[in-house]
Amino acid sequence: MVPKCIILGEISKKLLLPFIFAASQIAHKMFSRYFYPQKKSNMVLDLYFTSFGMMSILFLPCILKIKSVESDKERLIHKKKYLHYFLLGFIFLIYTLMKLIPNIMKGVYALEKNKAINGFSEGAFLIMGIEMIFLAIFSYFLLKYRYYKHHIISMIAFIICGVCCDLFLKYYSEKMFYSLPINLIEFLSILSDSVYYIYQKYMMEKLYYPYWRIGFALGFTYFLFSTAALIYFVSDKDKINSSNIIIKGFYSYFINLDVGLMIGKLLIIYFFITINTALNILMIYYFNPNYILISFQISKIVQVLIDEEKEKFYCIFFFILQFFVLMIYLEILELNFCNLNENTKRNIELRGLIDITGEFGRDSSLNNVEINKDYLINTDMNKENGVDIEMDIRTNSVCDEQENQEKQEN
Repeated sequence: MVPKCIILGEISKKLLLPFIFAASQIAHKMFSRYFYPQKKSNMVLDLYFTSFGMMSILFLPCILKIKSVESDKERLIHKKKYLHYFLLGFIFLIYTLMKLIPNIMKGVYALEKNKAINGFSEGAFLIMGIEMIFLAIFSYFLLKYRYYKHHIISMIAFIICGVCCDLFLKYYSEKMFYSLPINLIEFLSILSDSVYYIYQKYMMEKLYYPYWRIGFALGFTYFLFSTAALIYFVSDKDKINSSNIIIKGFYSYFINLDVGLMIGKLLIIYFFITINTALNILMIYYFNPNYILISFQISKIVQVLIDEEKEKFYCIFFFILQFFVLMIYLEILELNFCNLNENTKRNIELRGLIDITGEFGRDSSLNNVEINKDYLINTDMNKENGVDIEMDIRTNSVCDEQENQEKQEN
């Protein structure tokens, strides 16, 4: 039989998380754009309900009935938890400012130049390619992840496809419209994005913090940021007559206010933020931060198909190719030729299994061999019993629970 050139990699039901997250993001944007236009929004109220939605993840372990018991090693690490959470909050604050400032500057600059801007746009495809590079660099040094030739090849192909899409869509000419400071801050926002996602993974994987506490800490930081913004707006003496466009917009929002429209929008924000926060933090928990690119890619493709006219049809081929390359990069698909899938996670773990248990386990007398925190090999080589090797995939919470039970018994 001729071997297949492309085969499926490591597949699980958890892979649905990035796609559900992307669908939720798109739905949120659609509601914001078509049902509740941005011109009838209040930044402070939106920020408050965003923070409430993020902090609601604290109820997730109660809903899922997850018990959290710290081991001695975790208690030792968590002695510095105030420092860890402070750093998380600081990184998130920088991340938030890097998202808000370019959009505000673009709006003011476009208003001065009398040009409309696309509020649904999230920048060029090249930005995702640059973020892919930053995520790889930070995860290599901080999380000790290793990258091989199939990662490098797919990364290069991903960036080339992104540049082709940008050229067809004329995004670079749009970038030239904005001033240098706006483009510089937007570039730095890519860096802040990468640090933000990597540090969350670092806290979960290396410092053993529960994901719901991390999500709550992010929401509380957002709440403090919202309160600071409210104090700044209220303390302005000129109120609605202020020369500051943002402050003026805050007060003008309450003139001829439709209360039903306001309540409906705030509830929509709370609902989507609650769902998105849970999906986002679970995706980082179960996968490496590179999987966030799936959501970015799908969201960006939908944006182009909705907003662009003729140019979008020229990009469909590059959309498909770029998404295919992304699946190779994340090892959801494997290139089964020229040894390009030799160092995928699945094949590395398979070789480790063979090294530990002998040739496919035939010469091994080991029982319950733990490969890593996610994989447990149950092997009983008594031929009279005729029991074969089995591999069980264990979640972190199950592993921790078993470890705690063993400690209590001892």
